[in-house]
Order: sequence, then structure tokens, then C-alpha cells
Amino acid sequence: MTEFSPSRACAEFASRLKFEEIPEKSVDMLKRDILDWAGCAIAGSSDRSSEPIRNVTKLLGGPAEASVFGAKEKTDLRMAATENAYFGHILEMDDVDRESISHPATVVMPPAFAVGEYLGKSGKEIITAIAGGFEVMLRIGAAVTPAHYQVWHTTATTGVFGAAMSSGKLLGLSEQQMLWSLGNAGTVASGLWQFNPDGAMSKFLHAGNAAGNGVLVSLLAKNGFSGASHILEGKQGFFAGLARQETDPAIFEDFGKRWRTSSFSFKPYPCCRHTHSAIDAALSIREQLAAMPGEKIARLTLHTYGTAMSIAGKTHPKTTREAKFSISYCVATTILGGTPSEVSFSSGKIADPALADLLGRITVIDDPKLDALVPHNWPCLIEVVTESGKELTARVKAPKGDPENEVSWEGCELKFRSLTTGILSENQIRAVVETAKHFEEIADFSKENLFLAAS
Repeated sequence: MTEFSPSRACAEFASRLKFEEIPEKSVDMLKRDILDWAGCAIAGSSDRSSEPIRNVTKLLGGPAEASVFGAKEKTDLRMAATENAYFGHILEMDDVDRESISHPATVVMPPAFAVGEYLGKSGKEIITAIAGGFEVMLRIGAAVTPAHYQVWHTTATTGVFGAAMSSGKLLGLSEQQMLWSLGNAGTVASGLWQFNPDGAMSKFLHAGNAAGNGVLVSLLAKNGFSGASHILEGKQGFFAGLARQETDPAIFEDFGKRWRTSSFSFKPYPCCRHTHSAIDAALSIREQLAAMPGEKIARLTLHTYGTAMSIAGKTHPKTTREAKFSISYCVATTILGGTPSEVSFSSGKIADPALADLLGRITVIDDPKLDALVPHNWPCLIEVVTESGKELTARVKAPKGDPENEVSWEGCELKFRSLTTGILSENQIRAVVETAKHFEEIADFSKENLFLAAS
């Protein structure tokens, strides 16, 4: 009997997948995610952090093949995927998958949109390609989580596999070519967390590089460029080099049975997802305090899990990026100002003396009881003692946006509007929303797409 190969299982699934095989729930989730990601990318394209990649694209960009949010001119396939992926990750508002701790939309969708536009593919074909990319990426991510995530940014390292599958599917790669594409995706996979202590911009590059390289390796495979046939499980492959833990091949044996495209999460707040259960708990504390006029917090103990501590444990952030990755800051700004928005992470808010005072009263604890619930849940417990000695608590197991606490189409549209109002006109907003809602009805993505709707 031939030994089971996770690598071949991924290539086989992605190359053979048909739209009719995708569950209705997954199709609906992916269409909501298309709208969700488009809002993130449109808003990100208007942020000043988008300028470096725009300037570099002017220098390096090739033929006018695919569209980029916020630009009148098209650029080549690889740079279009790179830019749009980079934009989608700027505001920290894009989707998240708990089990793999990754953001699939911003690395899998841009390659599919670029190639789909260039080749005039249908909405059904693009959804199929995205679904294949998601299913492969999220399984690879789940196989290496959580140890891999301590050093490697999973969105980057596993995202390139998803990007290769989504673009390869639309390029019509054979199963063998998909395997080559997967092999070369693994050999260029990278993305280290060391940027985080410096509050550097590398995270945007992680998404952009994964998407752009996914297009590159699938185009190479289309042109006969071979790659490793056992890139995941091989003795010198991805798992051996980057997993940092034992991997379970069984994760790759349920393609078509378990659909991970039905169980990812949406992000309602513009900051690291590891802070969101704490924000929901903080909103509860804020409500409890509102019912006690004059009460002030003497001390607040925030119970979280190890990964949140390592990624979002900064206690006294000085910049917007640091604040978005500070669970204690997110709790403090929520208690003082309510539901956080982009303004909550502005330099003016960060310098607020009242916020600094509350931060000094917060203690963050890595709680083993909460660690035991990860990665299936990313929980939080907040305990407060007021100056008069009253005790308040708030516990959140599934923050808003998780599959157990799902965001509806209406919620996705409200978020899209909040991200794009002031950038798009009302007619443009409606056009993008309708395009996403009826995405599977698109006959030719080169003539009817998100980019045209937003321009």
C-alpha cells in the first residue's frame, strides 16, 4: 500500500474540486468573507501605510493585467496580488481561523481575483479556487499550530500554500502541476514574528509576499517548472523545518468531509484577534460600571492564554501598531471609550492620561485553565475590584465573530460601510455589497468585479 501523502492529498483536492461539491454554508461564508476582506483592503489602500508598496509597484510592476484597490492603473498579476493582500492586512480587521491562527482571506483571495480577472473567470470558478485555497491553507496551519506560531507568522508561512492553490486552480493546473506549485510554495514560505517587538510593518509584507509568491509558483508550474512532491511531510520539508512539533497526517484525510470554510471567524474590532474576547469582556465590565455611578476601578486582573500573552502582551504601547497588539491597552480603551475603532488607536488616545492611569491598574495573567481551551476557543476572564471594594467579573469563551457567535450578512454590510464610508460613494458601496452577495452569478470577472464596483 502506498504511504499516505499530505502533500498529494492537498494537490489532489484543490485540482479536482468542483463548485457543486462545496456546501451551501461554505459558499455563503466565503461570499460574506469576500465583502469583509474587500472592506479591509479598500480601507487599507487609503491608509498611509499603503504608500511603500504602491511606490515599489510603480518601480517593479509589469504589464497591465489585474486591478488594485485605490489605483486607476492595473499592474501585473504578481504585484496586483501582492498589493491587495498587503492592503487587506493593514487595519487588522480581516478574518481569522482559530485552529491554524491565520488570516486566510487576505492571502488566498487576492491571487484568485488577479488571475480570475486576467482570464475572465466566472464567480463560481473563483469561489471554487478560494475554497480550495482555504481548505489547504487551514489544514497545513492546523497541523503546525501552536508551536510553529511562537516563531512563525502562520498567515505568511501557510498562506503561500493557499495562494498557490487558488491561483493554480484558475490557471487550470493539472494535479501534478498543483503538486509542483505546492512544493515551490513550501520552499519560499517565510514570515517571522520578530517584527512585533519593534512594532514594525512586516506583517503587511507577510500577507503580500505570500499572495504574490503563490501566483509566481503557480505560473512557474504552468510553464513546466517542477517542485518537491513531498514538501509537507518530506524529511527536509515544511513540517521537518518549520513545524516545531509533531504533526498529525489525519488532518489531511478529511478533505470534502470537514469544511473549514464553514468555521472561520470575522473580526469586529481593528486590532489583533487575540484581544477580542478581552474587548467583549471589557464591554461587559463597562456596562456593569455604568450601573454604579461614581465607582472607579482599583485593580483589574485580565486572565488570558499563552499565545495572547506572547503576541499581544505589550503593557505600555507607544504607537498605533503596538496598541493594536496590546491586550491590556484594548481593555483599557474599551472600558473608557466603548467599542474600539481606528480612532481608539490614534496617537492622541494613546497619550491620554486617564488611559495610562487605568493601564497601571491592569495585571495580565496567563491562565492554564484558559490555555486548555485553545485553539478551539480564544477565551478571556476579567476580574475587577472597585475602589469601594465591589467585585465585577466578565467571562467570554467565543468573542463576537466566532462561528458560535456569528456575524450576519447585515453585520458584514455594516462593517463594510464603517470601513469604506468617506472612501467610496453610496452608489459604490451598494455596488460592492451586491457584487459580493451575488458573486456566484458573475459570468466574467474581467467585466464585473469588486474593483469595477469600487471605482
